[in-house]
Amino acid sequence: NSAAGAIPRFLSMGVKPFLLAPALNAVIGQRLLRRLCPDCKVPTKLGAAQLKQVKQLLAAIPESSGEHVPAESEWKFLGPGDNKTCPTCGGFGYKGRVGIYEIFTITNDVEEAILRPDTDASEAEIQGLAMKHGMITMAQDGLLKALDGITSVEEIFAVANVDSELLE
Repeated sequence: NSAAGAIPRFLSMGVKPFLLAPALNAVIGQRLLRRLCPDCKVPTKLGAAQLKQVKQLLAAIPESSGEHVPAESEWKFLGPGDNKTCPTCGGFGYKGRVGIYEIFTITNDVEEAILRPDTDASEAEIQGLAMKHGMITMAQDGLLKALDGITSVEEIFAVANVDSELLE
């Protein structure tokens, strides 16, 4: 389900921690989203709940990621158009796909969590460690793409399972 979830998955499959930790360099999670049609995408307003989630996710992007999040006053979200006669997308509002990714390198912190003998490293723990070192989640990557007008917030929330993410 996520890059951070790969570690506990390997461990639950019986891979020995002392073999796993030194064998990994990086872990990548990815999903495909529908790309908004360039010819009929339209500005859209987010509902209060969506806007709250967007704010939480974008605020949680670590500074160490190097990603620039524009000021909220500059946010412009787009959605699929309702032009049923659009020759580009055939009235679907989407044309093509774009990837969203989360990538983290195995740091000493992550390696120590994998090798710790007393407990298994949880997905939340690994994700926290990865974000501490600059990883952005798939949902955050998607929202950065939405701010660039590439996809819609609705598409991101559906594909990246935002409702199930920890939004603290």
